[in-house]
Amino acid sequence: MSSNFRTRDVTKSLYTNYIKRAEECLHAAKNSFAIQEWNAVAINVIHSCIAACDAMCVYFLGKRHAGESHNDAVNLFKTIKVGDEEINTNANRITRILRIKNMAEYEERLVYKSEAEKVLKDCERFLEYVKKELPNYQE
Repeated sequence: MSSNFRTRDVTKSLYTNYIKRAEECLHAAKNSFAIQEWNAVAINVIHSCIAACDAMCVYFLGKRHAGESHNDAVNLFKTIKVGDEEINTNANRITRILRIKNMAEYEERLVYKSEAEKVLKDCERFLEYVKKELPNYQE
């Protein structure tokens, strides 16, 4: 897989900062869901997944994506274990979540409840996977 995307070196031990950020954003998304704020659910889920993706890349690769395209962040994530089924499944989760990013953050259409439910579930599953993969992670 070509690595023609920008990255930034990050000290491996700092992965915990990214996972903490991911958990806080997921917590905010769940709170927003409880009060039917579908747009806030989507926006927080997006940022949770980006942070969780960064946590994995920092821990396993010692770097995180630093470019404009979040799709490149997914491609970097996939280099952790090239061809691994779980990596690919979770890369697909991130991709599904990122598809809603532009609409949720910038466009005039609002996020529907059904969309918020789907991305929230994907985010929960992704974060569960990430925490399982990161050694000695403690909440």
